[in-house]
Amino acid sequence: MNLNAQEAHLIISCASSTQFPETGQKEIVMVGKSNVGKSSLINAITNRKRLAYVGQRPGKTRLINFYHINDDVILTDVPGYGFANRSKQEQIHYGKLMDSYFELRHPEMMLILVDVRRGIGKDDIMMLEFAQHFGLAHAIVLTKTDKLSRNKIANIKREVFKDHVDTTILEFSSLDYDTREPIIAFIEKNIN
Repeated sequence: MNLNAQEAHLIISCASSTQFPETGQKEIVMVGKSNVGKSSLINAITNRKRLAYVGQRPGKTRLINFYHINDDVILTDVPGYGFANRSKQEQIHYGKLMDSYFELRHPEMMLILVDVRRGIGKDDIMMLEFAQHFGLAHAIVLTKTDKLSRNKIANIKREVFKDHVDTTILEFSSLDYDTREPIIAFIEKNIN
């Protein structure tokens, strides 16, 4: 598998399950709070600057975006959870969309992105437990690591690992190109 994308494109942005594409590739789903850096990670993994739109405002991704990467994998970016400015109706729609995604799609892997400055929240833990329950390969990716010192990051990783001993914990910063390599290595090891 080669994630360094020679051929990468957005297949479709879906507002409902009826729009989900028919695909045969293995699928990696990226979950996390709004503005956690899912689009930045997709761009870094594929070595593309603008494959996924990076919004400046939280809550910009409201659809499920499916990205075709070479012929090997589908990267799926789902809307961020926990964005308070969504209306009640949007929150209900989001819940139904996510339920149908996990009911109808069968991802091989889940990357749970957590802003290192905010720590793990109840929604992150729920997604982690979901991945464990269904036997999905998974990792916690601590994002925005350029915002804290190495010492603080080490302490946070220790705290996270204490509560989630069997979970791989990775780091990512869109400003540090080298942080993508361990993530790619994890994906390649666990999805083949």
